[in-house]
Amino acid sequence: MSHDLEASYAAAEVAAEWLRHPEHCFEQIPQKNQLSAYAAREGRNSWPHADGVIELGVAGGTSYSVALEFKRPNEGIHGVLTAIGQAHAYLRKGYAGSVIVIPEEYSGLLSSGEYVRDVLNLTSKSPAIGVYGYQSPDMAKPSPFAGKLQLGRGLKVDAVPPIAAPVQLARTETQWAHVREGSTDPDALFKYLQAIKLLSGGHAPPKHQIPANLEMAVDTVKVGADAVNYISNAPGNELADHAWRMFWFEHVLHADAIQGWTRSGATYEVNATTSKIMRSDGKARKLFFVGRVDSIKNKLCAALNGGTTTETDAFAALVQNYHNRAHSYREDIDSGAEHLGFVNSDGRLTDEGYKFVDACERTRDPNNGLPRALFMSAVLREGGLGAFLHYIYRLSEEAFENNPLAFSGQIRGKLTFDNAAYLTWIEKQMADRLHVIRKVSSRGGAARRPFQAELALLRNLGIVSEKFRIGVGLIVNWPAFQDALEFGQSFGRLQ
Repeated sequence: MSHDLEASYAAAEVAAEWLRHPEHCFEQIPQKNQLSAYAAREGRNSWPHADGVIELGVAGGTSYSVALEFKRPNEGIHGVLTAIGQAHAYLRKGYAGSVIVIPEEYSGLLSSGEYVRDVLNLTSKSPAIGVYGYQSPDMAKPSPFAGKLQLGRGLKVDAVPPIAAPVQLARTETQWAHVREGSTDPDALFKYLQAIKLLSGGHAPPKHQIPANLEMAVDTVKVGADAVNYISNAPGNELADHAWRMFWFEHVLHADAIQGWTRSGATYEVNATTSKIMRSDGKARKLFFVGRVDSIKNKLCAALNGGTTTETDAFAALVQNYHNRAHSYREDIDSGAEHLGFVNSDGRLTDEGYKFVDACERTRDPNNGLPRALFMSAVLREGGLGAFLHYIYRLSEEAFENNPLAFSGQIRGKLTFDNAAYLTWIEKQMADRLHVIRKVSSRGGAARRPFQAELALLRNLGIVSEKFRIGVGLIVNWPAFQDALEFGQSFGRLQ
């Protein structure tokens, strides 16, 4: 099991511990029903990178972000001293507190939690640093560290203000990576990351030409706006802005796709040119702004042909839609690249990002071979979806051990599994019991099914099945899962 996954499990259990014992993390102890806590993630926020984050909230709006530093037995006694330094660095970074989670015993050092407590009490005396010792996690449990933590030193996040400006974290509602169905495609990530690689290596930012009718439409929507910046929703001049404009105009709204329609006499015909981004299944190029009756190009063509809009208004609506879609898609690609460990907080490629781009350039196929293996490993390890699958599997195991026909019923005389009820139950367990989902993000009766994007991505990677099974629930391809984890660890050692 990887360090990152173990750290995820430890963060979740610390969050649960603080909900049970708020006196272990507050000076002014709130009522339990006024306190919320869940394990989140930092992504590639600026150095030093926390192994986990615990978000504490008190009714009324006060919130605290606590960084977690996790050490494994193989890091040895030296790791204990490193953890003390890192805990202080997280305070300097702007966290309200930090918590050290280390093995209860090392060879030559018994009661490591007490040792760290004594060092802290004799040196910094900071009330914002807590310590837990742990026994070996039980991977047969939904929360592997349940009953395995021993408090060595409590912290008081409310005792002193942060010693630096509060750390600005991308808001995450889950402990695993932000993914979006239809946006987390290996080819899209590759092409965006490749733009970063080229530009950071000295490649001059390309000049993008906007057709005159669209340039005029931009000025109608936002007087004086630069058309390139507006349509790409990238007005800045940082590396990430240049990379996004390059990606957007070369692969999404490229020269053949940017016009919404063509005109033959009085008839308008939809410009159905595809993007240059391959779908995750590798079978076709992705479509943007076209393809369904409610797609913007289709809608505007229908309105033009029906005489319910003018060309001026149609072009204005089109560029505004381009602008809005660029914003949402960039959020998906940016956060996906960061959460998978391919870019750092400055928007530059990490070592893992370079490995992925180089592999894609060599094979010219991001969806297969080495690029696919690197992507799968990043999804499970850095992206935290390995922990996500563990939680589902162990929760399901408990549910079906108690009732093999849970979430099943007769429909027209046939025993059928209720996928929606099962996933809603899993989501509630993750929020209320495991504390790895922010409670307000629980989507109970919403139109989108729980975990729709996560499961779509994992299905595309062949890690989970399309179907659910009575008495089992989600079917996980554990050999593929294990191969991806082991590949990531062994490939990293070979570099």
